[in-house]
Amino acid sequence: MYMSLLLCYYNVMDIKKKLFSYIKTTTGWQIEQEEIMVSFSLHLRSNYDLFAVNIAHISVMFAYAQDNSVDLRRHIKSYQNIKDRCNMPVVLIFDYLDSRQINSLIQKQIPFIIKEKYIYLPFALMQIATSSEKLELPTKKEHLSPDADLILIAYLEKLLDNQRQIKEIASVIDREHRATSVALKLLDTLGYLKIEKHGRSKVVRFHDRFEVYDRLHKEGTSPVKHSFFTSAPIFGNKAVKSGYTALQEYSSLMDTTIPTVAISAKAKNLIKDLKACEEDEAIYKVEVWNRDPHTFSKGGAVNPLYLIRQFKDVDDERTEYAIEVLEKRYKDSK
Repeated sequence: MYMSLLLCYYNVMDIKKKLFSYIKTTTGWQIEQEEIMVSFSLHLRSNYDLFAVNIAHISVMFAYAQDNSVDLRRHIKSYQNIKDRCNMPVVLIFDYLDSRQINSLIQKQIPFIIKEKYIYLPFALMQIATSSEKLELPTKKEHLSPDADLILIAYLEKLLDNQRQIKEIASVIDREHRATSVALKLLDTLGYLKIEKHGRSKVVRFHDRFEVYDRLHKEGTSPVKHSFFTSAPIFGNKAVKSGYTALQEYSSLMDTTIPTVAISAKAKNLIKDLKACEEDEAIYKVEVWNRDPHTFSKGGAVNPLYLIRQFKDVDDERTEYAIEVLEKRYKDSK
C-alpha cells in the first residue's frame, strides 16, 4: 500500500514537472505552483489531480484528467463543478483529445491543455498548437484592478457622475488618493473614462453608462480568490451574503443550497478561525475576496453586479431569469 502511494506521488510530480516545462517553453511565461485552500468532493479528487498554479500572474486551478476515455460531457460538467468551488480560471489537462473534442471545448471557451500538443487559455488570450514554427505570443493584457473595478461599480450604481475630482472619487470608494489616482489612470488607459485637466485640478469624464456596463460585463473578473466549506458559525457583520444566498435577496429565486458568505482576504484572523470541512459537514460556504465585499453591498448581500458576473454562464433557467432581472436595471440605466 505504502509503495503504491509513493509511486502515485512521484507520478504526479513527474506530470507537473513535464507540464510546467512544456508551458514555459511554449509560451515563455513563468509558471509555479500555489498553495490555495479549496475543498473538493471525493468524486472530483478521485477523477482529477487538482493543483493551483500561478501562470503569467494569473491564479489558475489545473485539473489533470486521470481517464481520457470518459465522455467529454462528464469532463465539462466536472469543469463547472471545479470552477464553482474555487472561483478562478480552471484548465482541464488531457493526454489526448481528438479534433471533434478540441473544437467542442473551444466553442464553449473551456480552457484546456493537451500534453505536449495544444494550449488553449482564453482567459489569457492564448491559443497555441505546438509546431516547429516560431510562435507569435500575445502581449500581456492589462486587467482591471480591484480599485478600478470599484470605481466602475460606483459609477454604474450612480454614486459617481462626470466632472468629479480624484479626491471625491477616493472618498466614495473609501480608498487613499494615490491608490485612486493609479486606478483612474488604468481606466483611462483601458478607455473607460477620460482624465481631463480643468485649471489646476483634474476631473474625470466617464463614458455612457450602458457602454461601461456592457464592457464591464465582458471584461470584469470575479473578486473571489478561493472558497471553502466550514462548520464554524460566523457572527455579526463579519461576512455578507454571496452566491445563490445573495441572489435570492434580489429575486424570487429560492435558495436551497448551503448558505454562501463572502469575506475579505485581509480578514486573516477570521479565515484562520473558520476551519475547512467537507461539504456534507458544512453550515457555510465561504468565499474569500480580493477586496471588502461589504463595499456597495445592499441589505447584507454583495452588490448585484458581482452576482451577474458569477452566474452569467450558468445553464439553469431559474438562475438565468433572476440574472436577466438584475441586468435590466443596469441596461436601462442612463
